[in-house]
Amino acid sequence: MRRLLWIVGSLAALLAVLPSTARAYEDQATLGLAIGYAGIPGSDSVPRNGIDVGLSAGGGFGDAWSIQGLLSYSVFPNARALHVGMAGIEAVYALDIVRFVPLLGAGLDGLLTVRERPARGDFALHFLVGFDYLINSRWCVGADVRGYWVATHAQSPLAPFLITAAARIGVRFDLH
Repeated sequence: MRRLLWIVGSLAALLAVLPSTARAYEDQATLGLAIGYAGIPGSDSVPRNGIDVGLSAGGGFGDAWSIQGLLSYSVFPNARALHVGMAGIEAVYALDIVRFVPLLGAGLDGLLTVRERPARGDFALHFLVGFDYLINSRWCVGADVRGYWVATHAQSPLAPFLITAAARIGVRFDLH
């Protein structure tokens, strides 16, 4: 037990005197571009598999929290292709481990669905699980999975759940 206390105390003292290399999220803004998979797993009436392209922009408001705005477009190709545009906002918690940064988040989205004609608007809630890898202080790459619950699915051609999985590249800017 003494040895464990000595090791933990030594590590704490070492960490206290070393300068921190992590950057605070409240001092940064990020722009990102993502491309990946879109899926509607429970669908019988619309195509299940598609392609998703997205843009994100956000800024930190704490040492681990940030707000992001999202725009994305998904196409589910077949003879009667389904097009889904999304605009949303999400709160993201980043567990900053210097270069590797796991992400958890949740948000609210507006969806515009077009399959032939007419267009339909819906609302969705989503959760986010992902990570960023900081290449340097400016650039990062990452991946994320978002699960969407379409709150207005009873009147919509969409199934109640959508999913996206994407690879992302981002650029970070200092705000001070």
